[in-house]
Amino acid sequence: MAKRGRLGGGSSRPTKWWWLTFVLCVLFFFSTLVPGALMLISWHSDGTYADLSNGFVEVINNPYWLAIGGMVLLCAMWSLEYTRRGSIGVSTRELAPDQPGGTFESRIRMLSTPLHVAWAVALAALTVALFGLPVTMDWDSEIFFTWLLWGTILAAVDGVVLGSLVRKTFYARWLRKHGGRPNPKPQAFWRWYFYRWRWDLWLCGTATLALAWTAFVWLHLELLPPEEFGDAEDIAEATIFTNVLFVGGSVLLVTALWSCTQFWRAGEDIATGESAT
Repeated sequence: MAKRGRLGGGSSRPTKWWWLTFVLCVLFFFSTLVPGALMLISWHSDGTYADLSNGFVEVINNPYWLAIGGMVLLCAMWSLEYTRRGSIGVSTRELAPDQPGGTFESRIRMLSTPLHVAWAVALAALTVALFGLPVTMDWDSEIFFTWLLWGTILAAVDGVVLGSLVRKTFYARWLRKHGGRPNPKPQAFWRWYFYRWRWDLWLCGTATLALAWTAFVWLHLELLPPEEFGDAEDIAEATIFTNVLFVGGSVLLVTALWSCTQFWRAGEDIATGESAT
């Protein structure tokens, strides 16, 4: 407890538990990619499917392992990282009746812009690899299920990272023009939209996810022989689906990124947050 009633102190120094959890997260992530990686190596080296009957491979290709192991490590890493870079405690703020507040509040040290950009680029590269590499072979959805699931998650997370980068950049610009203080006249709707629920970031994640799946289906339409993809009706439906998803995702991304530039309307410090209830 950094201060009375607050968890974490934002010292930025990783503890041994942080490092241990980080290493376990990395090992877990790459272990779930092993079956697909073995299949890709075998296919591109001699044109055959790899034998994945090994007990270890069968265990790590199990959705229960992915769900339970991933959830436990995610919760542990999130808690350790949040308390490393910030603090969480009971809220003592008094707000107007039309601006309901949360029971808990937090403050976190922001990432530097270069590191923020690096995260966005790295996540985009990983998403491309996870969605793109399986298409280079006659792939099995059961083997590459984990790859597609990770690609789906990371595509959405990358949208959130991109949105938060835009939000942070424009908010800093607004602060420089207004003496370094948040908007003294917060607007209730925008506080609810930006601060309590982060809808701008949710929409960014949804948009990049839509665009990632657009690219994935488009690759299949372009690379697979028509007879392997399906009949003429299947191809026509996939084409319509891809076009609608691309247009919808593009419009949503532009709209969401624009809304990220308006965080100043919430009248709050961007480095703080509060619980939903």
